[in-house]
Amino acid sequence: MTTITTAPKRTLAVLGILLAALVTFGAWALSSPVGASPDEDYHLASIWCGSGERDGLCGEGSTADKREIPDKIKKAICYAHNPEKSAACQGEAFEDSGFKLVDSKRVNSDGQYPSGYYFWSSFFASDNLVVSTIALRFTQALLFSGLVAAITLLLPRQNRPSLIGAIVITFVPLGMFLIPSINPSGWAIASGALLFPALVGYLTTTGRRSIALGALAVVAALLGLGSRGDSAAYAVVAVLAALVITFKRTRGYALRAILPVAISLAAVVTFVTAGQTGLALEGMTQKGFDSIEPGKLLVENIFALPELYAGVLGQNFDSSDYAGLGWLDTPLPASVWALTTFVFAGVIFLAFRRFELRRAIALTGVALAAAAIPLYIHFQSHVPIGFQVQPRYVMPLFVLFAAVALSPSPQGTVVLDRLPKLTKIQFWIVVLLLSAANSVALFTNMRRYVSPGNFNLNNSDWWWRAAPQPMTVWFVGSIAFAVLVFFLMRKLQRDRLEVAA
Repeated sequence: MTTITTAPKRTLAVLGILLAALVTFGAWALSSPVGASPDEDYHLASIWCGSGERDGLCGEGSTADKREIPDKIKKAICYAHNPEKSAACQGEAFEDSGFKLVDSKRVNSDGQYPSGYYFWSSFFASDNLVVSTIALRFTQALLFSGLVAAITLLLPRQNRPSLIGAIVITFVPLGMFLIPSINPSGWAIASGALLFPALVGYLTTTGRRSIALGALAVVAALLGLGSRGDSAAYAVVAVLAALVITFKRTRGYALRAILPVAISLAAVVTFVTAGQTGLALEGMTQKGFDSIEPGKLLVENIFALPELYAGVLGQNFDSSDYAGLGWLDTPLPASVWALTTFVFAGVIFLAFRRFELRRAIALTGVALAAAAIPLYIHFQSHVPIGFQVQPRYVMPLFVLFAAVALSPSPQGTVVLDRLPKLTKIQFWIVVLLLSAANSVALFTNMRRYVSPGNFNLNNSDWWWRAAPQPMTVWFVGSIAFAVLVFFLMRKLQRDRLEVAA
């Protein structure tokens, strides 16, 4: 029997899911102080100078590669690399309006990062560093949640696991931390999650739906191209995967393919012009590994490569300096990565039940890119896995792999056995394990800044002036995430039943 969902009910369901997503991301946005994401002093300064010199916000530096930036930015990161120090070191007056401008080289004055993200974010800059940062964090969460909702409503039901499923099984904990942050990696991850499903939908639907999905694919691509140079390379991989999955020898398809090809060309231009690209291709300096032979190091890195992607799911590289949340100084308990890895592996294994040549080709291509890119950078930098390349750099490829694995039949005909299916017990295992992992990760991240070593977060060394108590934020955020995953998974199950009918 087919379940029919009326338009009003469907709209209410989407709004409810969107509200749960915003509350979930909102808890993560409040879970850490200003300056908590990697290199956030650099990104804050680049945002405040993202629209050029502005009176009271950004001034001309003493040299061409410097700018005058708010002095509070340096004070914001007083706890970085010291996990025993809470954010109370910022001082009681930190949340007050006003600051002085000081000369600094820690700013995107030389075009190391693409300017799009900093320009857009610069409109949130004000004389109150804290208010602007929180507003930007919540806006980033709203932007991502809104794009996911829009693409989900436009995608055919059989395509939705490629978007929703991939996000659900890959975003805890790193995606949950970075999406509602001011770090440009949040946009890179969002692009990695959105671009492939939107392109597949654009290439396989017709009429206004296809046009709308094409427009959203362009927006998803712009998020990546405007945030990081490596994200441009990942956009090309996503485009190629979408073309492989959907390819048809027709004139109409060739005309439609102009859009993804144009996205690829724009990505190539962004990639070759970004300062990050040259730094990665030439290698990044790291002392202490000169004695290791290059061939031996390459083999060891090949064997250790899965550890890099396990970092996306919360694994800590055996206490390496290049893993964890925050400034890579917030290691997570094994209960986080054990649960997230179990869910990820189980869902992906379920998606491999049927062999399909084109999907296999696309997956192989994504997997090769996910292996070759970090291995090359490590080889050029002459460092082992766990140094230089961080899990957040490669997370877009990780999400893309899951999206391709969960994509619908490349043949264009809906075959029930090719759609991921969870039994009732499997459904609840996914919901409960991911909810537990998210709750532990959120608590651990809050505890590191609020009251290191204390399990009662309300006995806080630091907290926002105008916010609910820390334990309330943690509890509400944990429940909201559980509700969100439950309804997202249930929606996928119902979509599958309606497709089958």
